[in-house]
Amino acid sequence: MVYDDHLRAERPSASTAAASTSLLTDGLSAEREQGITIDVAYRYFATPTRKFIIADTPGHVQYTRNMVTGASTADLAIVLIDARKGVLEQSRRHAFIASLLRIPHLVVHQQDGPGGLRRRGVRSDPRRLPRLRGQQKLAFKTITCFPVSAENGDNCVTKSPATPWYQGQSVLAHLETVPVAQDRDLEHFRFPVQYVIRPNLDYRGFAGEIASGVVKKGDTLVSLPSGRSSKVKAIDVYEG
Repeated sequence: MVYDDHLRAERPSASTAAASTSLLTDGLSAEREQGITIDVAYRYFATPTRKFIIADTPGHVQYTRNMVTGASTADLAIVLIDARKGVLEQSRRHAFIASLLRIPHLVVHQQDGPGGLRRRGVRSDPRRLPRLRGQQKLAFKTITCFPVSAENGDNCVTKSPATPWYQGQSVLAHLETVPVAQDRDLEHFRFPVQYVIRPNLDYRGFAGEIASGVVKKGDTLVSLPSGRSSKVKAIDVYEG
């Protein structure tokens, strides 16, 4: 779903084929000059099953705060591991932060470089992710590992014949089927107020996005930190 003019402008030469993915998401000149991700870039795509928003976040330790920004609203985290280097400290750091933010699902990509996929590392490295220093376990509901090659597209959209020993799904098939609806908290209503709308003396509305739970007309709500309660008089949305 990349626009044709964008694709033509970013199409790399053969010598820079490995950087083709980052060219589509790294918009800052500093990112392109240094060959790293600094800011969070959002890209949108859809399949017949679901709609997706990808938050491309930095991997470097200096920009970990930006990774937190992208992960703060995510339903699933994808950690990319270079199979030649294994699980690095930053891989564990990002997995730990995703766990702290209560992202329920973790996907681990183990990607080989030029020459395609090899079997080594697929079963050994992910076992180091669930436990960090101090033997503290991560709070993911699921941790799923995929051997992928972005250069050749192995196991990204469809299963690859290059990995006959791998019996799992492709990455896209997993993203289309991973259960996310049950991760919503429908019991505890939380509504961070982002703006107070008061166009006249007869109207006061509290605007924001429902973080969890369900609300209806007549419900009693408690405001924090004051502890004062009030009842919902009406619910106004964009349509009316």
